[in-house]
Amino acid sequence: MSSAFKPVITQAGITAVFNATNSGLEANIVAVALGDQSWSPTSAATKLKQEKRRIPVGNGNKLSPNQIHITAIEDGQQEAYWVREVGFYLEDGTLLAVWSHPSQPLAYKAPGVDLLLAFDVALSALPSDSINVIGNGTVNLSPATTAKLGVVRFATDTDAKAGAVNNEVVTPKGVRVHGDARYARVSHRHPWNEIDSKPSTYPPSGHRHTWTQIDSKPKTFPPSSHSHDDRYIRLTEVPRAVYVDVRTTGTTATGSTALTWALAIHPNSGFNNNDHLVVKYRNRYVRGTGNGSAWWTDEYTTTFIKAGSWRSIATSTNGFWG
Repeated sequence: MSSAFKPVITQAGITAVFNATNSGLEANIVAVALGDQSWSPTSAATKLKQEKRRIPVGNGNKLSPNQIHITAIEDGQQEAYWVREVGFYLEDGTLLAVWSHPSQPLAYKAPGVDLLLAFDVALSALPSDSINVIGNGTVNLSPATTAKLGVVRFATDTDAKAGAVNNEVVTPKGVRVHGDARYARVSHRHPWNEIDSKPSTYPPSGHRHTWTQIDSKPKTFPPSSHSHDDRYIRLTEVPRAVYVDVRTTGTTATGSTALTWALAIHPNSGFNNNDHLVVKYRNRYVRGTGNGSAWWTDEYTTTFIKAGSWRSIATSTNGFWG
């Protein structure tokens, strides 16, 4: 059990501490006495009302100049009793301080069961650093720090997530909670100087993109609405054939005019020798029908080959009213 309380400092204890400090020494607490009588102690007390057991201090240390931590084990096998009074004894047998309450017991000692005691004792009535604790090293329940062993409390998930408490320990689950909260955020950003292995040029000379990284992909292939012009056609192999329809450009009966219109769409610089340019064009004019006149359309398809300059190698034609 653990209790933090302020016992009554006895007059005899004050005298013993005074004598020790005048000699350049500290008064040493070496034993804890337990009794089963309830009462209201005063500074005139020199012993417990009914002491049941006196046990050596297991361990202890100073928490501050006027507060000490004491641990002890009541491991006696005698009859059971309620602990209603506690005394702290110096090594010369003087009762330094005593605690009791008229109606409230402190603990219960069962037969054959060890009673573990831990006290944070406030001694504000005594000079700072005038009391020391001498233990036999059997048990140490003082709070742990980064410099010494002791008792610690496990951090809650909330404490682990916040990562701000410095006097608790973290379980493996708490480490996971802390890591998930701090280092695996669903949405987060990194400054440029934290990115490793950046390429020196953009885009890098050799790189790839996964399908999921490509934006604005069409839903169907080929897309329902698309065109091909000199931005997309690259004549890197020979011979190549490019088909151009210039019927909507105008009316002409000459292949040279149609070639000029076609090269306005696909510039001459994009072609190599032996490449073919297949041009479809038309000539529309009024023609007599025997019953008057009507529109007649001649449609031509001429194939040109580049051999330094362009020359025609084949022409087909088709005529119809309208």
